[in-house]
Amino acid sequence: MKTILTTLLLSLAVASSQGQAAPELIPLYPEAVIKEPLDEIPPFPEDERGGPQSNWMTVLHSGEVTVAVYESTPVLIEIKEPFPYDEYVHVLEGEVTLTDLDGNENTFKAGENFLVPKGFLGTWNMTSHYRELIVVETKAMMKAEGL
Repeated sequence: MKTILTTLLLSLAVASSQGQAAPELIPLYPEAVIKEPLDEIPPFPEDERGGPQSNWMTVLHSGEVTVAVYESTPVLIEIKEPFPYDEYVHVLEGEVTLTDLDGNENTFKAGENFLVPKGFLGTWNMTSHYRELIVVETKAMMKAEGL
């Protein structure tokens, strides 16, 4: 997922550098963002997921922070390496349960928000079709990608 996000960011950066107009406000109304068209991206690696998966994503903004919409079919993802950056999440559709290595579970449903801290280890269980709005620091994300 990170590689696809990086590719989308680079494309967005090139497109946005061509026009130097003043930045425009970007409304992030949940009822509009939930309808945002997304591009299919590769699934998580097989050794990190429990079963088949399809996902989609689009980048809405890339500047100091990157704002994207991500969607997935139901799947359990194992975060085996420390999460590389802080990630703010607003659940748009479905629900997700995050479980840390100590067994602490937190479930978040549509309309709820959470922050995945840098260094998080555990599981990310999307029990139904799931869509989220995410915000991450662009430099931290690019560093995690080795760019």
